[in-house]
Amino acid sequence: MATFLALILEKFTIEIIPKLPISIRTQLYLNILKLRKVRDRLRFDATSKNPTFQERLNYAIDSRANLNNSGERILPLDESVKVEEIQNAPISIYKFTPKNPDKGKYGIYFHGGGYFAGSINSHKNFISILSAKSNLVVYFFEYRLSPEYNFPSAHDDAKIAIEYIDNLHEGDQSIWIGESAGGGLAAGVTVDDGFSLKPDNLILLSPWLDLSDGFEDKKFLKNKDITIIIDGMYEVGEFYAGEYGTTNPILSPVYADINNFPDTLIQVCTNELLYNDAVEFVKKLRDKNTNTQLQTWDKVWHAWHFFPIKEAFEAIDNIVDYIKSSEFHSSK
Repeated sequence: MATFLALILEKFTIEIIPKLPISIRTQLYLNILKLRKVRDRLRFDATSKNPTFQERLNYAIDSRANLNNSGERILPLDESVKVEEIQNAPISIYKFTPKNPDKGKYGIYFHGGGYFAGSINSHKNFISILSAKSNLVVYFFEYRLSPEYNFPSAHDDAKIAIEYIDNLHEGDQSIWIGESAGGGLAAGVTVDDGFSLKPDNLILLSPWLDLSDGFEDKKFLKNKDITIIIDGMYEVGEFYAGEYGTTNPILSPVYADINNFPDTLIQVCTNELLYNDAVEFVKKLRDKNTNTQLQTWDKVWHAWHFFPIKEAFEAIDNIVDYIKSSEFHSSK
């Protein structure tokens, strides 16, 4: 029964709703995603309280397949953008080159997926759209995933990718873009005093900036969020953090002592569990007089950017405006 329900929900999400008028898509997705959360809740409740490694791995493999499927089908690939894997790179790195790329700047994309899912397949279409609209060359890297690899694996891989790409663009302006766990990853590397390379500008989409449950405000949002199960999120965060703890500032930048942070744009919706991550982080940045923009949307959901709805296109247009703005500059 659960499998049949999952198939029906995916068919509506990927095949049916994108063909309907854009004016009604958001509300339809709100209804469908609520049902998907019920499905996920049932699945979460059916797992053991202390899942084995194999149970974690099975869940991750299934999640990776689902994310790849939706990422490859729900938004179209912009065919005008050239996508190529960089040969002989130290890890898997892909380059997105638009028809008329702007000179002197480049982007690095840090993908989300709870540190246990996400790949070039799940994110290629979205990044191609972003690259085409902004005329920005964007690099995408694949990092090691949990449960096979936990902290600091993803962060170490990010540093390897950043160093390699930086050598390709010496003197150019760097723009790091991270979504969900990738937002936390990008911000975590930025606050890491042991790593010298920093972005000139940072763009964070529904960023996961606090793996702990230290801020009680999250509990207020647990029933408003239509996609994320709060206890599942905490469990995943604790497992990924392991012996380092979920309040480690590189894992949870809301706890970081921030100095000399780059100009930052953060987009988040007001009813997702990670809303308060963004609010608390913005407070820290503004206390340090960092040039920060917080853009919020109501009545959407976590990482809505990946859905064919008007609010997603608005958010993407705002990102493009930020990248192209004449005020876009390095705060270094």
